[in-house]
Amino acid sequence: MTTELDPEWTGEGLRYALIAAHGCHVAMLAVEVMLDHDPDHATGSGAARFLPAGAPLPMGAQPVIVADSTVYGTARVEQLLRIWPAELPRPYLVTVDDAPSGPPPDARYRIRALGARLAGAARVPYLPVLRTVSDPADAIDHQDVSAAAAKLRRHIEGL
Repeated sequence: MTTELDPEWTGEGLRYALIAAHGCHVAMLAVEVMLDHDPDHATGSGAARFLPAGAPLPMGAQPVIVADSTVYGTARVEQLLRIWPAELPRPYLVTVDDAPSGPPPDARYRIRALGARLAGAARVPYLPVLRTVSDPADAIDHQDVSAAAAKLRRHIEGL
């Protein structure tokens, strides 16, 4: 968990500093691709990346916690927010559905209860195509993934 801002490195071009609330899998890694995707270029824009454990938050980057929309995932988010330093900006939360049915009631309740500690929250729906790729970047041009990416960027940017 990052406990300080890093004034030495501004993370030029880095808009979203992603923090995994628990282990990482292809759907969570897809959030990085979704926020980094630049439709006008073949490669990512460098706007989003996961921070290594313990790395300081780059100045100017919006912290974004990424977690499964499960009870386990949201419990890890709650634990992370308990130790979140007051001097850091409030993080944004992105939950990723791991099943077509959406989050269970206990997970939805926990997210609502944590709302005051967050800059905002967004949910990425279950995307079956992610089960068929070896790299989440391979799925960004799929209609469902690109639509979810555009919606996620609009939501986080407040548009």
